[in-house]
Amino acid sequence: MSPSRFPIHLCTCALAALLLSACGSTYPPRKFRLPERLSEASGLVIDDNRMLWHNDSGDGPYLYTTDIHGELLAVDTLAADAVDYEDICQDDTGRLYLGDFGNNTGRRPDQTIYRYDSTTGVTDSIVFTYPGQDGRGIDYPGNYNCEAMVVADGQLHLFTKDVLSGNRPFYIKHFRLPAQPGTYEAELVDSLYLPRRVITGATLDRQRNELYLVAYNFRVLLGFLPTGAASLIKLSNYPEGAFFRGDIERRNVAWAVPTQHEAVAIYNDAYLYIAAEATRIRKRAIARRIKR
Repeated sequence: MSPSRFPIHLCTCALAALLLSACGSTYPPRKFRLPERLSEASGLVIDDNRMLWHNDSGDGPYLYTTDIHGELLAVDTLAADAVDYEDICQDDTGRLYLGDFGNNTGRRPDQTIYRYDSTTGVTDSIVFTYPGQDGRGIDYPGNYNCEAMVVADGQLHLFTKDVLSGNRPFYIKHFRLPAQPGTYEAELVDSLYLPRRVITGATLDRQRNELYLVAYNFRVLLGFLPTGAASLIKLSNYPEGAFFRGDIERRNVAWAVPTQHEAVAIYNDAYLYIAAEATRIRKRAIARRIKR
């Protein structure tokens, strides 16, 4: 299957300088670094020329706003807990959904998605479990880890992350639940076999009915040399809400150096921004601009 042709921008959360397009181009920046407070950026929503970010675990219930050049504009504190934030999405009314559903060990008894209305400052809670979830550990059925979420037509769609170790089947599970405050058991919709890759972020183009998933693999060569590859997976031409039943295209966006890309969002209907956490091995991500 030939690779899809769509524009990609990669940014690294530890990157330092804004690289402008030459000769006064009006293209958005190819590459920039985020403030030090966002060294573990894990989720991204783009609203016009504002970029809304959150960190991974270890930070508080904070929502960071930057401009399109990565300059910090504001920090909002949500009336929420912060265990392990993994992704963020926005519905058609502008409300934000912040997913506190990281579960690397499989020991969580439940998860929470916070719905935040920036116009009123009100934060609501959507508490959920997976079918069979008991918190006994990641190797037991029902104790899923998740790092990717989108919202569409009043439903939240979650895409689980498998474990890159052992004899794993590498299936992504697609769950959904209402985008309304309450307590729910997530409904299993479908699953997708994704050899040697795990999902770390998602964004949805509701106008074109295209879902983009960020994935990566990681392995050690010769017992000591870390290597990895990041991919962008595009799903299209699917029945309503059945993302895995459509066309699937995969494109590699980074090779060799183990950089974990987590945040992805659509900018201006023409581009994607993908962000990677800072690492000691790779300080800058590769930046590309490809026309649709």
